[in-house]
Amino acid sequence: MKQKGHRLKLLDRYDVVLTASICFVFLLSPFTLYWPTFMTLSEQSKLRVGLEIACGVGLATLGLLGTFYRWLPFFKNKRDIRLVLQYLLSNNFYETVRHKDGRGEKIKLPPVYVKKLDYATISVTVEMAGKLMRELDKFPNDLEKLFFADFKEKNDFREHRLFSKHAYTQFIFSDNKEAQRLPLSELRYDKKKGIRLMDGEYWDFIHAPHLLVAGGTGGGKTIFLLALLKVLAAFSLLEICDPKKSDLSVLDHFKVFQGHVYSEIEDIMTCLQDAVGFMDDRYRQMGLDSEHPEDVKIGNNYQSYGLPPKFILIDEWTAFVASLDIRKASQVDDLMAQLILKGRQAGVFLIVAMQRPDAEYLSANLRDNMMARLSLGKLSKSGYRMIFGEDYEDKNYLYIKSKIGRGYAALDGGMPSEFFSPLIPFETGFSFEEIFVQMKPLFLNGKKKEQVRKAPLEQGRTLSELTNTFQLSATTLTRICQYLNDAGYHFTGQAGSYNQADQAQLTKVIAWKSAHPKDNWKRAAQAVQNKETENTNVREN
Repeated sequence: MKQKGHRLKLLDRYDVVLTASICFVFLLSPFTLYWPTFMTLSEQSKLRVGLEIACGVGLATLGLLGTFYRWLPFFKNKRDIRLVLQYLLSNNFYETVRHKDGRGEKIKLPPVYVKKLDYATISVTVEMAGKLMRELDKFPNDLEKLFFADFKEKNDFREHRLFSKHAYTQFIFSDNKEAQRLPLSELRYDKKKGIRLMDGEYWDFIHAPHLLVAGGTGGGKTIFLLALLKVLAAFSLLEICDPKKSDLSVLDHFKVFQGHVYSEIEDIMTCLQDAVGFMDDRYRQMGLDSEHPEDVKIGNNYQSYGLPPKFILIDEWTAFVASLDIRKASQVDDLMAQLILKGRQAGVFLIVAMQRPDAEYLSANLRDNMMARLSLGKLSKSGYRMIFGEDYEDKNYLYIKSKIGRGYAALDGGMPSEFFSPLIPFETGFSFEEIFVQMKPLFLNGKKKEQVRKAPLEQGRTLSELTNTFQLSATTLTRICQYLNDAGYHFTGQAGSYNQADQAQLTKVIAWKSAHPKDNWKRAAQAVQNKETENTNVREN
């Protein structure tokens, strides 16, 4: 009974009336002490006082009812019980039997049980008997709509009694997933469970290798990737590919990511080739070429040898593949196949982000071997089918327009359920730039990058310090730097800092923008750099 929960009864549909009656009688009971005094009043006073007491107790009863059903778990569960009961009655999932005296009929409900497992999970358990047993295929989908919840899993179990044995099917739903949403500060890596993305939900990349992220414009995909990078940079080797040269490409300006960001097609292909070589070297290191052959055992993975995992994040995969000719596309497909099929044991994992996982750009064979799937924002029905598979194409994928960062996830390769990306406090002035500026350099081949200095270098200033100097946000300054870099300017300061020459160039761009307020920062950077180039040519001539 503890596993099953509360068995539905016809009396459950009257729970509000019963609760209200009990509250009304309870609140009215103190006034019975004044009954003798009340009887001494005139008829007109009795009527007035009686109405005042009845109205007051009635309002207090409504207040208690609202409090109970809004805040107390017992009464919240009553609401769910009533919903399931109404569903059974409206779909005629019951039997009618005659009273023993032969006068009339009564309704006999099937054995159905409802239980609140925790603050975000509810179970409905059905005994394998009666009409409902033949309709179990549509039962989960109907209850998803009824609860406005996600069907998570189905469990079958048996219950042995003295003279009989009963079989049950338990359906588990998530009915308050937003309560599991985490602030960015609580995202972390757990060596046993993986990357914590929601309260109680982890991406265990060892058992569910390679993550496919899909999401349209405005769905929160880029913000999620930045949050994921913050976690990954703390414990892993990391390479970032952004073929569209958009949000992720500017990360190369931060010390933590410098030298690990690729935007050009050839550079991204080289990154994938290097990843395959890295993977093959690891297999040799864990096998034939191991420095400690006695430690080599069948079934060991990279963790057994104390090696860090390596992640290759590729954003805008569709744009990357669309820019390749047939020969390069074939090479990339071969490299991806090797990494996806062989990378897990060596600790090499892919994170591929795209707006829509079309087979034209990511073959079904590769997509099927990416065990963790995640969508953000709104996708079409065919889009959900492509990312989560045909087994779940009939699932009710709900869309809430105002919830940025909401979507669906199957982090273990199973059934997708509602997902909320980390809560980012942008309204308080938060910026990823300030976090990335403070982070230490990434690991490289298991060791931190060494800073080799042959002579003292000129003291530079960090991006955070420049925001105060120029009175501009870190995001704006980062984009100005990217525009200058695209225009041909080479920053000469240390990684993550800007020397006097760099600061002077930024000052010129800001001054040009002030003199030409109708132009954008990109135009300002191009104009300043073009002028610098002209002056250089004149001096050389």
